[in-house]
Amino acid sequence: MARKTTRRGARPASDTIELPEAAPDAKAASEKAAGKQDLAKVLDTALKRWRRADEADRENRSEAYQDLDFLEVPGAQWTKEAKEMRGDRPCLEFNRLPTTIAQITGDIRQMRPAMKVVPVDSRGDPDTADVIAGMVRYVENRSDAASAYFSAADQQVAAGIGHWRVGTEYGSDSTFEQEIRIAGIGDGIGVRWDPDARLPTREDARFCFVPVDMSRDVFEETYPNHTASELGDPDLAGLGLSEWATHDTVRVAEYWLKRPVKKTLALMPDGEILDLTDKTHEDHAERQGRAAEAGARIEERDGHQVERYLITATEVLEGPTAWPGRFIPIIPVLGIEMQIGRRRVRRGVVRMAKDAQRAYNYARSTQTEVVALQPKAPFTGTEKMFRGYEAVWNTANNENHPYLPYNYDPQAPGAKPERVQPPVASAGLAELTREAAEDMKAVTGVYDASLGARSNETSGKAIQARQREGDVGSFVYIVNFSRSIRHTGSVVVDLVPHIYDTARTLRIVGEDGKVDLVQINQVAGLADDGQPLDKIQNDVTVGAYDVAMEMGPSYTTRREAALDGMLQLLASAPDLAPLTIDLIAKAQDWPMADKVAKRVRTMLPPQIQAQEAEESGEPAPPPMPPSPQEQAAIAQQERQQQIEAGRQQLDMEKLAVEREKLQADVLKIQAEIEKAQIEAEARVFEASRPQVPGVESAAPAADPRLDAITAAVAQLSEVVSMIMEEMSTVEPPPPDLPAEPEAPPMALPTDFIEAPAGAFSFDPGALGQPAPEMMG
Repeated sequence: MARKTTRRGARPASDTIELPEAAPDAKAASEKAAGKQDLAKVLDTALKRWRRADEADRENRSEAYQDLDFLEVPGAQWTKEAKEMRGDRPCLEFNRLPTTIAQITGDIRQMRPAMKVVPVDSRGDPDTADVIAGMVRYVENRSDAASAYFSAADQQVAAGIGHWRVGTEYGSDSTFEQEIRIAGIGDGIGVRWDPDARLPTREDARFCFVPVDMSRDVFEETYPNHTASELGDPDLAGLGLSEWATHDTVRVAEYWLKRPVKKTLALMPDGEILDLTDKTHEDHAERQGRAAEAGARIEERDGHQVERYLITATEVLEGPTAWPGRFIPIIPVLGIEMQIGRRRVRRGVVRMAKDAQRAYNYARSTQTEVVALQPKAPFTGTEKMFRGYEAVWNTANNENHPYLPYNYDPQAPGAKPERVQPPVASAGLAELTREAAEDMKAVTGVYDASLGARSNETSGKAIQARQREGDVGSFVYIVNFSRSIRHTGSVVVDLVPHIYDTARTLRIVGEDGKVDLVQINQVAGLADDGQPLDKIQNDVTVGAYDVAMEMGPSYTTRREAALDGMLQLLASAPDLAPLTIDLIAKAQDWPMADKVAKRVRTMLPPQIQAQEAEESGEPAPPPMPPSPQEQAAIAQQERQQQIEAGRQQLDMEKLAVEREKLQADVLKIQAEIEKAQIEAEARVFEASRPQVPGVESAAPAADPRLDAITAAVAQLSEVVSMIMEEMSTVEPPPPDLPAEPEAPPMALPTDFIEAPAGAFSFDPGALGQPAPEMMG
């Protein structure tokens, strides 16, 4: 089948040129040749970068390997020249460095940094951030990341640098779901980085090499279609790559690089960012349609794509393989690194402690030599003294003879064989030993308190304070280790939306180490019409998240400190025990402590249980029915209350009766007062009445009863006032009673006889005034 093409502006049919279709084999061969040409360029660039990175860090790398040899290889602490000069004399090693390094790495193992994931944009969710943090901890547990961390930390402290890596793998042989994995790098010193990278985490590096020296047999089994580099290859020697091939090994290197790309990003009105860069992606058309329909803001940005190749010195074995994240997933952990001009110097603990360790070895070896020579001091005497007994005297320093015979020499009267004074240990050697030991402490920053030596401190707090003071000198290693852990969290969090991009049920690990199941990327539920809601539960594919670090002791150490603090608090405030007993049980380290804490929590006061339920988002627990003892106590309390109420009622009734009696007495006294007042006024009236003309009357005689009545009235009024005051102050007034019906007006008695004309009539309102009939 031929393709037909027409030149623009040309005439039709007659001017059509038929071009033959390329044969499939020729097309495939052409593509293969182009691919080989591209890979050749990749390999050429990679080897140039390798040589540059290798040369830039060669001195640090060589010193680091020597540091590890000095630390671990027997005999490496004596130089070749020193051994030759000493000949057969002892060259002993008293290696104190492993203990010093173990102290620092032990602190690192105890002070595991805790990663916390936090949202950094409007689409991030705090609950989802907690889920992602649990996923990171689960990745660490599943990968046994602690072994990778601590292996790198050992190299970091000893030699100045270590490495681990982040990768992906299938969860098992029977699944298509991928998992994130953290793994160690055995030769962390051999990793080569971009020399232009400046950040301690090397996240700004453009490339990185992770070499592995593979045996030739394993290489041929793994890559049967590739040829191993041969030893003595002139091309390798000319390129400075002769170490890539030995008699037994072939070097294979992972080549990671960041390839610059132009990214097309669309900012949706709701804040979502769509990546429209990859036009071959299956969702590209759908994303582009969404962006156009929503009127999204589209921009081009400079970015990069992380890629991985696997190379030897002569060919590319694998690649390119696109990495889904934005970081090169190789994590360095540094010791002490400093820039000196254009040169970067990096070291660990061993580098500066070598001379002090050598001085210590020399002093102790010399001391040992002196002590060993003391039993071998020679004997002196004349030749005749030893004649015939040579065999005995030749073995005098090796065998335990019961006696040593000798001949008397008349040429030396009174003389006998005598042992020469043996060499005496020098005080200078002992002082040199002590000074060398102190020098090692000074250069490493690890002193006796940090190593557990006893001192004058006796209290626990004083000992801990002195140990912390000794740890300050090595804290730089802990800080750098923490920084690398944080970068690991950033790499894992960056991978999460790419690896866990479907609805799944995952295990997550809490800060306390407990494993829980959680669903991610799940539809939250159904609407009233049965359609799925737009909200996705624990959607880890949207939003931006960052990793924050919390330096401090491990969770176990902090739990023990919390338990100790709570027990001290209860010692000073025992009344708090019912409110904190569940927390104390939870902080214990024995089996089933959590189960005990749950049972104890049911005995907390209801308000505390309600508060705990509110904080955890659970419904408040129903109130527990009272126990039989509590029911009996409640019934007894109710009976007591009833008895008390009855007693109070009786007292009130007695008070009411007494009050009524007092009121009756008051009324009686008031009546007597009124009667006395009436009688007194009548007498006053009689005394002031004018004489009737023509009637002779005697002068009114003074009535002494009037004064008595007046005094009695005043006294009775006083008594009434006192009674009323006592009633108002001693007891509260009784409750208001219903008003009594008003009495009807009294009718005149039937035997009432109206006074005759001219008689007197009594009217309180006109007291002391004559009757109308008498006026005029």
